Amino acid sequence: MTLGWQLTTHTVNAFCYYEKIFDNDMVKGIIEAGEKAGLDEALVGGGPGSAGGINHEIRSTKIAWIPGNEDNAWLYRKLTDIILAANEQWFGFEIHNIEGLQYSVYNEGDFYDSHVDHHFQGPGQYPRKLSFTLQLSDPEEYEGGQTRMHTSQEPFAIPQTKGTITFFPSYTLHDVLPITKGQRKALVGWVHGPRWK
Repeated sequence: MTLGWQLTTHTVNAFCYYEKIFDNDMVKGIIEAGEKAGLDEALVGGGPGSAGGINHEIRSTKIAWIPGNEDNAWLYRKLTDIILAANEQWFGFEIHNIEGLQYSVYNEGDFYDSHVDHHFQGPGQYPRKLSFTLQLSDPEEYEGGQTRMHTSQEPFAIPQTKGTITFFPSYTLHDVLPITKGQRKALVGWVHGPRWK
């Protein structure tokens, strides 16, 4: 009996995280870079070719964009090493570049409703494939504000330890619960690659 051609499958993990991968000095440097860039009201629906807009029914937070310039090269280099290692170990995506980094500040009442980071791209543009969030605040500094992955019937809150980075496929549904006390800071980013096949 001929068995034919055997397919080899690769399991894509829902998410992975690395605890305390950034020390306090690095976290401080990221916060300084974010504050220097200047905070603005976060937009929603700002995919390619769209400026997006403010919608406090979906998202309420302040953000700043940390550019990949000489001052921030250390951060992009560090993230590159971690991204490549995490992708090789857990996801196996074909990836090419990091989008500009987003520094996020959540104050009391701020939140981000359920959403996915992946969006449709125009001709010649790469989609987001891998998302990550880096915790910049101690969990004792705020209440609420958990980032949750909707990968099963019950959403799962990712670790909140300061300096911990979590990776997940950009098509994963996730949210950030409202801050009920204090302030939470995070660094968010996306890794692009060729269209899914």
